[in-house]
Amino acid sequence: MAKKKPLSHYVPKFSNKYWADESNFISYFWCEFSRTVKKEPKGKKQWGRKRGLYTWAVENALDKELETKVAPIYEKLINYNELSRSERFLWAQFILSQLVRTPSYMEYEKKSVELTGVKSEPNCDRVGCQECLDLNFVAYRNWLLLKTHSDDYLVRSDNPVLQTGFIELPDSYILYPLTPNLCFVATPMSDSWNPFDDNINPTMGYEMPKGWAHMVNFYLAKSAYRSLVLSPEHAGVISDTMFTEILGAYTQPPFSLHVTDKQSAESAFDSIRRIMSITDGYDYPKWEIERLTPDYPEKTIA
Repeated sequence: MAKKKPLSHYVPKFSNKYWADESNFISYFWCEFSRTVKKEPKGKKQWGRKRGLYTWAVENALDKELETKVAPIYEKLINYNELSRSERFLWAQFILSQLVRTPSYMEYEKKSVELTGVKSEPNCDRVGCQECLDLNFVAYRNWLLLKTHSDDYLVRSDNPVLQTGFIELPDSYILYPLTPNLCFVATPMSDSWNPFDDNINPTMGYEMPKGWAHMVNFYLAKSAYRSLVLSPEHAGVISDTMFTEILGAYTQPPFSLHVTDKQSAESAFDSIRRIMSITDGYDYPKWEIERLTPDYPEKTIA
């Protein structure tokens, strides 16, 4: 008998638990049959997975070589503890891995191969490695931990990392909700930033004003692929209205399909937008996103 395909967890279970109560999330999801966004409870172990998305080798490597190592770092961040240099690079690996292991990214990647005929076989498929130079573009940015107003909350989508632009460009940044009330940010940097110079700046924390989280949720929902979850206590009129209207309206662009520089960024994104449009049967407009982060304090490097 053929071995059953793995139940691939494209969002790690350990990172999802903060959005569930004792048994469930509330999920908003795109229903292929009704062609509408629906809402239902979802068991806390039943979201963020898809049968056969990866091979067993990749699923096991993600678990043993990355997630097991990152889980304690995740806990350090949500408890506002500073990371060591090696931990920063492992966290950067996790963030970049999370971007390329989602169903939408893999659909766009597959279409790119069909269109170009170019296929690469990475040594550390979906997992990444500590020798990858791309890690510098996350590890050596300035970092923030943004706490929501006590009345607000953050959602988790099936594209849980919001990447605003090409990672090589200094004005790009990354947001990643850690819990419904805390968001990790790798900030925009100045044009003089050198991602290969050590950045010794500390991680800074801010409490954000009321309403900030709703703007972040707008973009998290918009950049989702097929679904998002939130804590049952946060479901209500606002979530019903916002998420049923904008879920997946502009799926997270797969920026890492291209390596670029500032001069080539526009043409590089046009290529990515074409891949997305052909894959989804929708003519995506220009990617635009408002600035969602405060400035890192002045009188620091970069």
